[in-house]
Amino acid sequence: MKRSLPYIALAAAGIAACLLGLSWLVSLLLGRHLSTGEAIAVTVLLLVGLGFALSAWRTRSRRKMEDMRDSALW
Repeated sequence: MKRSLPYIALAAAGIAACLLGLSWLVSLLLGRHLSTGEAIAVTVLLLVGLGFALSAWRTRSRRKMEDMRDSALW
């Protein structure tokens, strides 16, 4: 668990930065701030995207380790 804490913190900081940037952009374009529902919807979409990205990264990493293990056995 301790090895994944920096990744969790980095993901949380990335989500916060994205939300801040999106809020600023919408406030410039629409002349208003994001409502609570809009902020929640954007957060959910960002978390789903982050989940897919982390899943793909973990799969690629696991396959790379399996390939290295298989090549070492031969």
